[in-house]
Amino acid sequence: MEAPDQTRGLNWRIGRWIPWTEIEISQQTRGGPGGQHANRSATAIDLRWTPSASHAFSPDEQEQLAARIAKRIDGHGKIRIVASEERSASRNRTIALQRLADLIREALKPRRSRRATQPTRGSQEKRLVDKKNRSRRKQERNRDFSDEL
Repeated sequence: MEAPDQTRGLNWRIGRWIPWTEIEISQQTRGGPGGQHANRSATAIDLRWTPSASHAFSPDEQEQLAARIAKRIDGHGKIRIVASEERSASRNRTIALQRLADLIREALKPRRSRRATQPTRGSQEKRLVDKKNRSRRKQERNRDFSDEL
């Protein structure tokens, strides 16, 4: 397929791209805006990409990508994105490519690890006060009432 914008591929981050040869784009008829025009012209875009066969990522990135987008991958190992919001095939193509770039960017974004925190002094004191009150309440239930008879 020839590059839509005469570039080497889908630029998903500055200096990083997926070659156009790895992305399959087809047009389909589909509903959406445009009335009868939508039923008669193939303006919907069906984009498919196989992340496991891509040469655009390092092995670590491929592993991370596969783990984070596993739900989006079909039985053939491909990601499918369909765009039919617009009446124009070129605008739908742009939308589908942008969705793919956003999906990849989000999947490869570094995750912040959780930083363990200590309970505050006030919360510790409140817990101990509540614990003493609970203990006292339970002790009161066990009072010996045999002397009072």
